[in-house]
Amino acid sequence: MQKLIRVFIVDDNRLLREGLVSMLAEQEDIIVIGAAASGRKALEQIKNLRPEIVLIDIGMPGKNGIEVTQELRRDLPEAKVIILGMVDLTGEIMACIEAGAAGYVLKEASFDYLVETIRSVHCGESVVSPQMAASLFSRIAELAAERLPRIPPSPVKLTTRELEIINVIAEGLSNKEIAQRLSIEAQTVKNHIHNILDKLHLHTRLETVEYARERNLLKEKQE
Repeated sequence: MQKLIRVFIVDDNRLLREGLVSMLAEQEDIIVIGAAASGRKALEQIKNLRPEIVLIDIGMPGKNGIEVTQELRRDLPEAKVIILGMVDLTGEIMACIEAGAAGYVLKEASFDYLVETIRSVHCGESVVSPQMAASLFSRIAELAAERLPRIPPSPVKLTTRELEIINVIAEGLSNKEIAQRLSIEAQTVKNHIHNILDKLHLHTRLETVEYARERNLLKEKQE
């Protein structure tokens, strides 16, 4: 005999709550063992009935979905929570996950998606939609970056010749003219410019001049 997934529903919206009870009752592998209109009443019943899956509306008055989830994680960790939310807000989803929820489903999602989420969470998976997952990963990356120590970049040491070439570039001279000015080969000028761009992680001669100007590396022109 197939083992049924024991589900409890918590939602202050009577129409939605009773609708979910009725629709889930039609699933061969799911049984709704209880429902409540508030977080406080739900906690009392859940601790007695010990469901495997708890569907919780996030925005209930009194104890909201996140608070109920936190209490269930502490007192009944084997019960897996799926939050029913109204909006796709990364901060809200993060708060639900931190509270201990195993899934987050928007109320605008299809009933089939909700049923598949219940089955997946029952099997030990954590479920959010692909769109939510992308937002979550972006937020996690941001948080990770914020926690990394900020190491100031090491100052770049330019040679006397490189500084000389940057100053001549600032005058608007071509490679050939720079070579004539400094009495070196044009290819040598190209090599120096390549090395300068590589050292400074820049891409153009103009960026090099701007870099030097910001750091007061350009000599004042003689009148």
